[in-house]
Amino acid sequence: MIGTVEQELVGLSHELVRAVQEHDRKRLDELLGAEFSLQGAAGELDRDAFLEAASGPYEIEDYAYDEIDPEVYGNTAVLVSRYRQRASLDGRDLTHELRVTDVWVRRQGRWQIVRRHATIA
Repeated sequence: MIGTVEQELVGLSHELVRAVQEHDRKRLDELLGAEFSLQGAAGELDRDAFLEAASGPYEIEDYAYDEIDPEVYGNTAVLVSRYRQRASLDGRDLTHELRVTDVWVRRQGRWQIVRRHATIA
């Protein structure tokens, strides 16, 4: 049975993708921790590089979480998921099925993602 905190984190995972789809830099600023980094299909990006890509050239046409498994450890949570997207970045096709591991930390009552690792399935 999935609890309330786990449901919140699943919802935030979807909000993160929607913020990228909508190029919503304000919402991304709120969701990303200062130390955020991504190691994924597009390469390694720090927070600033991810915000720059998400604010413009990164286009997600469609996405789905086929599976998402949150585990909460106090103020830290790890979400392991199977994720697929139709997307592109600067003309490069980033349409993939991915295995994703996200690390979220709760600070001052709100969750922020601090690390994402994604590998092509």
